[in-house]
Amino acid sequence: MKLTLPLFALGCAITTSAIAGPIKLQQNYSYVSVGYQYSLFSEYLPTDINSSYDNMSGYYARASINPVDHFFLEGRYDDVSKDRLGFNHSLIGLGYYMPVGKNSSVYALLGAEKLTAEMDLSNPLFSDVSLSYSDTAFTAEVGAKFNLLKHWTAEPAIRVATFDEPLYELRLDNQIHLTEAWSIEANIAHRAMDLGTSQLGELPVLKEMNFRLGARYQFNIS
Repeated sequence: MKLTLPLFALGCAITTSAIAGPIKLQQNYSYVSVGYQYSLFSEYLPTDINSSYDNMSGYYARASINPVDHFFLEGRYDDVSKDRLGFNHSLIGLGYYMPVGKNSSVYALLGAEKLTAEMDLSNPLFSDVSLSYSDTAFTAEVGAKFNLLKHWTAEPAIRVATFDEPLYELRLDNQIHLTEAWSIEANIAHRAMDLGTSQLGELPVLKEMNFRLGARYQFNIS
């Protein structure tokens, strides 16, 4: 089930590659990407009975389409897990970009994010039992794309999501272009979320560093 979205994204990329027109690398906001994600947390998390870890792994998927002028619609999803514990983030937003010279652009994006945490409690007596938490929030992001070298595009961004306790994200995505359409992604991001308070007192700020390695396919729908 967890592989459905990445396989669908790759299928879209392969299908589109047969009909896509010329590519503009500098300010291209139509693409799909998918890859592996490794997340390192600032706290040890209970992943199973008598087990706790500060790392999880999984996958990410991302798609964006630029149907008209400088507007684009983007969706993102990432899912990491360890033993019985899993986290996923999903986001959809509408953005607007502005070219800055021939080799760069800046953008702003507004949308909604959903955060879900789930703990599998199944055992031989009770199957399909889980404890889950989810929340949704408004999110806003500003970022840029810079073609630093012929085969390297850097994409820095900063984002905030207004959960009950705000989430902040700093991200640096990197594309290593293999062809006009295909590139390798090597991305790093820092997230921080204040967990607030509980009956036991103040909870720590949960920080996450995630590292992503994947592939991106860019296309032109005009």
